[in-house]
Amino acid sequence: MHLLYDSYALASTPVSISRQKAHNRHLYWGSPVTPVDPASLAADLAAQGHGKSAYEVLESGQTLALMEQRLAPEDFQTLCKGTGWHPKVITKLLAIGRDKRLVPLLPQLPGTYSAIYPLTTLTDAELNLAVSEGTCRPDASSREVLDWIKVKRLEGMDLPETLVFVGTSADPLTKERRAALLASLQQAALPFGVTVVEGSAKEVGTRKATKASRETIAQQLLHQLTADLTPVVDEAPQSLLQEFEVTSAEDLAAGEIRTLSGVLVRLAGSSEGMWESYGPHYCRKVALEFNRTESRAQRFNYRKRLLEVKGKHQHLADLVDALLEHQMN
Repeated sequence: MHLLYDSYALASTPVSISRQKAHNRHLYWGSPVTPVDPASLAADLAAQGHGKSAYEVLESGQTLALMEQRLAPEDFQTLCKGTGWHPKVITKLLAIGRDKRLVPLLPQLPGTYSAIYPLTTLTDAELNLAVSEGTCRPDASSREVLDWIKVKRLEGMDLPETLVFVGTSADPLTKERRAALLASLQQAALPFGVTVVEGSAKEVGTRKATKASRETIAQQLLHQLTADLTPVVDEAPQSLLQEFEVTSAEDLAAGEIRTLSGVLVRLAGSSEGMWESYGPHYCRKVALEFNRTESRAQRFNYRKRLLEVKGKHQHLADLVDALLEHQMN
């Protein structure tokens, strides 16, 4: 099925090779040159399906978007009902059809409407990032796109509030005393979840404050995980601890993730048993490593890992959500 409409809307952005190809294949917006029978068009859409490729998905979406403009409301409803598609599917295809940013990206778009639709919810900057990071690609699944969006938006949520306190000293402090004062203030602020950084808010900057905040959260998580693992290590066979070279609960909490998971799987007797008995320990360990690394890519992978845990183990969903919201920003 081809769209028999004159082109006009695509002229608002520079023509690219991929876009010109789309233009030549009748991915057009414009005025109809022939009358449209809603029932016949609905039958054509239903026969074609949502689309088996990005081109076909855009074609279906643009057909619906154009008919929404050109048909009377009751005729458009006839068209939508005639396809037999769920209203949510219609809504997503309409969003795809209205989004002119997708046409130049045609060669890079995923092949299903369910994977393309989340891209329509992105800002221009986010969409560019999805393309540059390889999330927007032909074999991407809807779950992969949705997970990428979620972790990217979590990364920018809940920016820390800056509290300004001013301290004065009658006499200049030596470098050593300044460091001792800062350490004391940081320790005193820890129970309040506040990170203390020397300097004005402008001098410190968001990056430094965020790094310091992660260090504080990492200390809190290490303390909690060590407490959680203390009875586990106390009851573990000495031979198992020796095999994994674990000397204490703190050693296990601060060590590699694979060491922790290896010990817990052996104690539980199976991987599934580990998730049932020690799932929270593993989740907090991932959150701890998130706050210890300076690699943005690693932080992305840690968030993705917890989202995968949430999808497979529903009893851990609330904990994962809490960690992502409060301790993995």
